[in-house]
Amino acid sequence: MERQKKTKILKLNLDTTKRMIFMSDIHGDVTTFKKALNEIKFSDDDYLFVVGDMIEKADPGDNIKMLNYMIELAKRNNVYFMAGNCDEVLRFILPPIDKKQFVHYALEKKKSIINDFAEEVNFKLSSDMDVDLFVDLLINNHPEYYEFVDSLPDVIFLNDTIVLVHGGIIDINNIPEEAIKVLKFDRFAEMSPVQEKIMIVGHYPTRNYRSELFNVNPIFDRYKRIISIDGGNNVVKGGQINVVILNSLDSMEFKFEAYDHYRKYKVLEDIRYEEPSLKFNMQFGDNEVTVLKVDLDYYFVSTIDNETMWVHKSFVYNYNDKYYCFDGSNRFISLSKGDEISIIIIGKPYCLVKKGGTIGLIESKYINEELIYDK
Repeated sequence: MERQKKTKILKLNLDTTKRMIFMSDIHGDVTTFKKALNEIKFSDDDYLFVVGDMIEKADPGDNIKMLNYMIELAKRNNVYFMAGNCDEVLRFILPPIDKKQFVHYALEKKKSIINDFAEEVNFKLSSDMDVDLFVDLLINNHPEYYEFVDSLPDVIFLNDTIVLVHGGIIDINNIPEEAIKVLKFDRFAEMSPVQEKIMIVGHYPTRNYRSELFNVNPIFDRYKRIISIDGGNNVVKGGQINVVILNSLDSMEFKFEAYDHYRKYKVLEDIRYEEPSLKFNMQFGDNEVTVLKVDLDYYFVSTIDNETMWVHKSFVYNYNDKYYCFDGSNRFISLSKGDEISIIIIGKPYCLVKKGGTIGLIESKYINEELIYDK
C-alpha cells in the first residue's frame, strides 16, 4: 500500500448562502465534538469543515471512536474532514517509514490510535514487537482507517475566497509539494505575510500567541487575513474546541463558540484580584524554571526571564536535576457572582479555572466542590 505524501488540494464552489462551520484539533475528544455539533444545531443546511488533527492525544479508546464517527459523518455531502499532522500517524507511519521510528512512537505516545488498536486486538507493544504483524493486523482488520485518512485533502480552496489548511501556507501561489510542510507549521500566524485570501488554520494553540494572557479563544487577524482556531483541546490544560461560524459567504460575518470537557461551576460571590503590573503567559512546552517555594498543591516558580507564578505541581517535572514547567500564568481571575466557569484543576490553596477562554487561578475557598456539575 503506497503512502501518498504529496499535498492534496481540493477546490470547492459551494452555496454562498449557507452557514459554514469550521473546527480543528479535536484530538479524539469525540464526546465534546458531538456536543459542539448538537449545541450549534448542525444540520444538512450547513457545511462543516474540520481542519485537521481529529485524532491522537485522547483518552484510551477515544481515538478509534473518533475515527469511526468521522468515517460515518463524512458520508454526508456537506462534511469535509482535512488532514492534520497528528492524523498522519496512519498516513506516514502505517505502513511504517522505518520500524525503529514506529516502535519509538508506539511506546512514547501513550494516547495514540496505535495504542487503542493494540488494546483492541490484545497486542503487546514492546521494543522487540513484530511491527509487520501489527501493521498487517491493523490494515487487515480496519483498511477503512488507513484509506480514509490517506484520502483527506491537505488544502481546501473555498469558492476562491477562503483557504483552509491545518498548519499554514506562506504563499498560496507556491504551495509546497510535500504535505507535511503545510500540516506542521509552528508559529505560522506570526511568520506569515499578509495573505491574499482569508486563511483558516489550526495546529498551533492560540494561547501560544498571547504573551500576556492565557487565553485559548480563536484569533481573528484581520490585517494578515488569518484566523487561528486551535483551542488546544486535549493538549493544554483548559483547552477547548473552538467553533468558528461564518453566517454565509455572502455576508462574510464570522463569530465563534467554544466547548470543553471540563465540569462547570457557578460563582457564588464576587471575586476580585488586583491585575499584575506585568501579565505573563508561559509558552506551552518545556520551560526551565526554579522552584522558589511550595504551598500544598502548588509551586511558586521563576522562569529564566525572572517571571514568577504559582503553578500546579502536576505542571512541573524534574529532569537531569533541573525543573521544567509546561504551562502557567501569573494571572488570578476576577469573577462576578453568577459567572459560569470551567473547573480545570481542584487544588489547595488554589483552583485553576477558565472563564470566557481565559485561564487563571482563584483561591480554592471560593469553590464548593459539592456544587460542581457536569454540562
